[in-house]
Amino acid sequence: MSNDNQDELGAKLLGLPPNWWQTANISSVLINQFKKHIIPLLVAGHVGQESQYNIYTGVILNYRGTTIWLTAGHVIDELKKFLSSYQFKLTKMAWLDDFEVKNAEFVSLHRTDITMKSWKDVGVDVGIILPSVLDDENLQRNDNIMPIDAKIWKNLNQANPEGYYAIGYPRILCHLSQTPVSNNKVLKSVKADIVCLPLKEIPPPPVLANDPAWTDSEAFYGQILPYIDDPQFNLDDAKGMSGGPVLSVERDPNGRIRYRLVGIIQSFARSQSIFRAEPIQKVAEVIDSWLEEKNPAAKT
Repeated sequence: MSNDNQDELGAKLLGLPPNWWQTANISSVLINQFKKHIIPLLVAGHVGQESQYNIYTGVILNYRGTTIWLTAGHVIDELKKFLSSYQFKLTKMAWLDDFEVKNAEFVSLHRTDITMKSWKDVGVDVGIILPSVLDDENLQRNDNIMPIDAKIWKNLNQANPEGYYAIGYPRILCHLSQTPVSNNKVLKSVKADIVCLPLKEIPPPPVLANDPAWTDSEAFYGQILPYIDDPQFNLDDAKGMSGGPVLSVERDPNGRIRYRLVGIIQSFARSQSIFRAEPIQKVAEVIDSWLEEKNPAAKT
């Protein structure tokens, strides 16, 4: 795009009303950039004759040169429980790099005995997976994936957010289909849809004051706002969005859109349409400390 076209686009963006980011039209455009950072993880298997599949939301980070899949701590705890269960027989574990997955159109994990860490037991509901070397190489070769680097969450004090988005893959929008093929085999495919929901930052909600998690002054609380151009849209259940990012958005003086990683979704109060997210500062602290313990030479 030429500089003239960029200037013209920037001028148009600056001319938009303050609630420009609260439209389904804008969010559908921005999600094409956001989803490069957000990779769902498919875990499929069976218990006896019953097939099971779960899709988990996570963010790919480049953290001090280390590739990390960042999610909620309770997601990691659930994954460990599945993988250690003698009843659950794993058939597929893969990073889904597109909305619709058929056959081999995803990045299978070559090893399932990879490093997983959860900090939920110490009061920070965040967790990580460190992909194996081969999986990391495959992810880096994928043009649909772009790890977030530190500049997207550092210097949040310099931000001037105009709005926020909660992003993830709700289970209610994930569907498994099965198609009979030759030799009595069945071709299975998964369709996983991503959502980008506009949020209004709010203080800790008094209605949930009996729960300590909802009175944490450091956490991020965001209430879902209706799309201005699609007020009938409603997400009945946000289960599956845990581990997704909360991003702030703003326009710079030239009309370019900036976004920053504010937090990682931890829970959802359905009756109030409120997300709670672990703040990225706290997330970075626990990951920093853990990486330094694993590799003291990496301390900066």
